[in-house]
Amino acid sequence: MMGWADCGTDSEGRPIGYAFEATCDDPGCNEKIVRGLSYACGGMHLDTEYGCEKYFCEEHLFYPYNIPDDFLDVDYPVCSECIKLLEEYE
Repeated sequence: MMGWADCGTDSEGRPIGYAFEATCDDPGCNEKIVRGLSYACGGMHLDTEYGCEKYFCEEHLFYPYNIPDDFLDVDYPVCSECIKLLEEYE
């Protein structure tokens, strides 16, 4: 049985889960992270409804506040690229 420490691999073949050390996926950022849910764009591994399958440090994850409440309910932080896409729906 697999736990959250080892969740397999993403579409790029990178190991995912909180047991795997990594670097923030934001270009130019060298912050050390793990590929756990806390760092996952959209709050879940792999491609999600609101995320992009990448992992970011706290400085590069944002909660989208400029989205109309009646349109969608995003409870997880997303990266700058995904937040731009979500805000375009306004």
